[in-house]
Amino acid sequence: MTTERAITELGWRPNGARDTSGRPRRKVLVLAYRFPPQGGGGVQRTLKFVKYLPQQGWLPIVQTVSNPYWPLQDPTLVSEIPPSVKVHGTRTFEFERLGRATEGLIAPRGDAPLNEPATGSGSRPRRSGLRQMLKGAAGLVQTHALVPDPQITWVPGAFLKGLSLIRKERPAVIYSSSPPNSCQVLGLMLKRVTHVPWIADFRDPWTEGIRRKQSYERSGVRRRLEHAFERRVIEGADHIIVTTEKTLEQFLAKYPAIPSSKYSVITNGFDAADFTVTRDGDRLLDASHFNVTLTGNVETMFDAVPFLTAVRDLLDEDEAFRARLRINFVGAKRGKYDDFINRHRLETNVRYIGYVPHQTSLTYLAESDVLFLCQIPVYESATTKLSGKLFEYLYMRKPILALTLPGLTTDILSRSGLGVAVDPNDQPGIKKALRDLYLRWREGSGRPDADEAYIATFDRARQTERLAGLFDRFAGSRS
Repeated sequence: MTTERAITELGWRPNGARDTSGRPRRKVLVLAYRFPPQGGGGVQRTLKFVKYLPQQGWLPIVQTVSNPYWPLQDPTLVSEIPPSVKVHGTRTFEFERLGRATEGLIAPRGDAPLNEPATGSGSRPRRSGLRQMLKGAAGLVQTHALVPDPQITWVPGAFLKGLSLIRKERPAVIYSSSPPNSCQVLGLMLKRVTHVPWIADFRDPWTEGIRRKQSYERSGVRRRLEHAFERRVIEGADHIIVTTEKTLEQFLAKYPAIPSSKYSVITNGFDAADFTVTRDGDRLLDASHFNVTLTGNVETMFDAVPFLTAVRDLLDEDEAFRARLRINFVGAKRGKYDDFINRHRLETNVRYIGYVPHQTSLTYLAESDVLFLCQIPVYESATTKLSGKLFEYLYMRKPILALTLPGLTTDILSRSGLGVAVDPNDQPGIKKALRDLYLRWREGSGRPDADEAYIATFDRARQTERLAGLFDRFAGSRS
């Protein structure tokens, strides 16, 4: 169902409209597949830009998907969208939905597992074989046909809707956010047809991403197509935004004919307004415990065994530590380490808390003593990616334990004065860091000295001001 938020009395009027700063508001068409009520880290950047752009003289018109196949939902985020902002949803059909439905249709009756030995007619092995065949077919389609990603099925309908919105709303600029990278393909198509200035924002690298390179090993055709898509987007956009200097360096090296002036770096950040909400009721975490908390999911490519082993060793050595320590994984999927946790009697000390609304996750951070994050220990991850949760951690001004290789994250933690970084495979180093942080907490050492001026540079409102400056620069131009 198409969702539209009515234009209300926030100061916008069709003719000669002005915001509170007295500047005339122009319109920007925002292309964002990940947008509330979808949840997760991927929605935050675009949501905050949409939230603060009206204060900078720009009225967003959001085009998103109305029926995504996405497990993370957070309807509370919708309240952050200004009432003056229209949100248009276009329907799609995602292949993952079909795959899940097919699994349900061919699943065996009762509770018996699919690999149970044949009895009677032998229907269960046949179902198992059919399931494997369909899973194999789904894998082939996703690897070779759904390029650059499964969300490409959204693009045809979104393209027609985008043309209609441009004709009706007359935006001065188009802004697109990825991943999914299909959103950049949509931006390219609209730019070529309408010639409205287009700014493409890459929240993550495209063809240089770790998972992308893995998929290219299975399909050379996919690699060539995605590289061709990326090149056309880089060449066709009026301006490119990336979130890190390292990603900028990659693009400059890969496309030397494109001048550096075509790029800007706007990092991810935090929204100070998120932390002003008061919460009624009991605490989520027991204040008598030493709470070490991670919010968000743990990458499947990350190996948490060295960390959990260090925790186990500390618990075995110190009964007081065992009584006090609580490791809280908020939003992380459980299952991968359940056997390890059960085998080493860590159930009391290591807790998995399911996905919670964004505001609740911030409450967990506010009630914690140490904030914990982990990053895949490979060069591409450490040098080009920054976790969105890192910036919320910075706002809290609490000690941060980061399991990561030297790179962007360690640089920011060092400059902020808040972080302790350890190689994710350095079990003795992790053990020492945890012990030291625990001793500081037990002794009441207080919060670390934070570089306030540096942390303030990651405020979402300030970052939106920079984005609006880019819009101002390109508004009214035509290629």
